[in-house]
Amino acid sequence: MNLLQRIVRSDSPKLERPFQAMVGYALQRTGFSSRLQLRRSRYTVPFFPKSNMALTYWVKPDVIDRAEEFACDYLKPGANMVDVGANIGCVSAASSLAVGETGRVCSVEAHPQTFLNLQETIRVNGFTNVTALNVALGSRAGTVCFTDEKRKDDNNRVSLTGATGIEVPCITLTELLRQQQINHVDLMKLDVEGFEMEVLRGAIDVLPNIDCLYVEILDHTLRRFGSSAEELKTFLRSHGFQCFQFHGDSSNAVCFSPRVSPERWKHQLTPLV
Repeated sequence: MNLLQRIVRSDSPKLERPFQAMVGYALQRTGFSSRLQLRRSRYTVPFFPKSNMALTYWVKPDVIDRAEEFACDYLKPGANMVDVGANIGCVSAASSLAVGETGRVCSVEAHPQTFLNLQETIRVNGFTNVTALNVALGSRAGTVCFTDEKRKDDNNRVSLTGATGIEVPCITLTELLRQQQINHVDLMKLDVEGFEMEVLRGAIDVLPNIDCLYVEILDHTLRRFGSSAEELKTFLRSHGFQCFQFHGDSSNAVCFSPRVSPERWKHQLTPLV
C-alpha cells in the first residue's frame, strides 16, 4: 500500500493535512523520525517510527486529547493517578506535571513495543514520579493474547481469537494497586479498546478507593467482549459513581465518586443517560 492510500485510509486529523502526513509517513518508514522530538505544551514526545499517535502529533501538533485536558484540570499536587492504556504516555506526562514531585502516576501499557515508547517518553522528559508497567489488566490473573497492529498501533487490544498476536501477562487492578502500594486513587483513566468491563470486574474491591474515573465508553468496542455501554454505566452507578459526558463527546464518561462534587465541571458536562 502506497503512502497516499495509507493517508486516505487513516483517521482525522491526517486527512486535514495530507502533505504533512505523507512527509511523516516517510520519516517513520525510513526511521529518521526517531531523531526528532515533538514539542507539546509542557512536555516532549519522541517521533516514534512505530506510533500512529506520534504521527498524529506530527501532522497536527496542537491536538490535545480531552483526557489530557481533564487530567491537567482535575489533578492537584500530591495526587495519585493511574493511566490504564497509557499508549506513548501523553496523558501520563500531563498528569506527572499536574501532580508534581509529591504525587505519583502509575502508567499501564500492555503492548510491548508501545510500552517501550512509553518508557522513552518518561525518560526524555525526566519524569521521576511515573511508574510504567508492561501488563494487561483484566478480571483475573493469567495471560492474554494482544493484537499487534503495526500502523494502527493505538487500536491494539486483547485478541478475541487468541490465535495470533503477542502473549502478555494479565493481573487485576486490585492486585496492581496492592503491588504498587497505592491505597487511594484520585483519578484513573481507562481506555482499553472495549476491555473496560473486564478491568472493572477485577477492581471491585478497590473501586471505593477511586475518586474519579475517566473511561472510554464505546458500545461497539465493548460488544466485542460481550459487554455494552449500558452495562458499563449501570455497573458504575451501582458502585456509587455519578456519570457524565462532555458536551459533544459521547465516547467517554467522567464518573465521580460520592466523595467528589462534580459542580466545578457542570458547565462542561451532561449527565450520562
